[in-house]
Amino acid sequence: MILLAVPLLIWATDDSEPKKDNVAVAAGSDTLLEEEPLEAPKGDYAPAEPTPEPSTAKPSAAPSSPVVKKSAPVTPSSAPAEKPTEVATEKAETQVRERKAPELPPNTAAYAVQRMAASNPGRHICYRVHVKGSGWTAPVCDGATAGQEGKGRPITAINIAVADAKRVNGNEFIQKDGWTTEWSGAADGTDLYLGSAAAGAPNLSGFTIGVEAGNVCQNHKLGERGWGGLACESSKGWVFGGSTEPQFWLEAVRFNV
Repeated sequence: MILLAVPLLIWATDDSEPKKDNVAVAAGSDTLLEEEPLEAPKGDYAPAEPTPEPSTAKPSAAPSSPVVKKSAPVTPSSAPAEKPTEVATEKAETQVRERKAPELPPNTAAYAVQRMAASNPGRHICYRVHVKGSGWTAPVCDGATAGQEGKGRPITAINIAVADAKRVNGNEFIQKDGWTTEWSGAADGTDLYLGSAAAGAPNLSGFTIGVEAGNVCQNHKLGERGWGGLACESSKGWVFGGSTEPQFWLEAVRFNV
């Protein structure tokens, strides 16, 4: 019985030495213990809690991060694209401002009669005259005097406009030359011109005038004479003011409707 126990002890002793060597090798080798964690991606989560949630998020985050970096260069190209749109918006606003309806000059009879009708609806007549050596007078309306009394400056043109009279018609009588043009007319709110405001234009000594709705009345002053008196439109549709004699010229006028 003693002889059998001895080999068993020797076998047990010999077998333990390689195990100790294996344990020593395992304890001294850092690479063998660290290779297993390399199979999983390194992350912020603790290796003691290998749950499926962090392992699933990390592989999906790896490809998404390069996509963000690749899309970054697209940002500079999109920034310049916004500038043309801003410029286009400003141009569109400028075009809208340029499309405003043109306004009449404030020194015309049409402009004056439109303002008069807007502030006081009804029938009106506004007018101004071109005085030789002085230019156009300011527009006046409804019986006011247009011209320069007693200064010896003839009228060469008359600008007339009406409101609520449908249309104004007229013709001018040129001093020494008589009737030289056809009858002309202008609708409500537009300008009618008799004579000429050009340099060296001849003097006016008379005129005819009429309206399509209502009646028009006139008064006139000749050079070196007084006012001729109020005269209104006849059944023929017009009234004459001034003189046909060559020695006289128009110096001032008044109109009513």
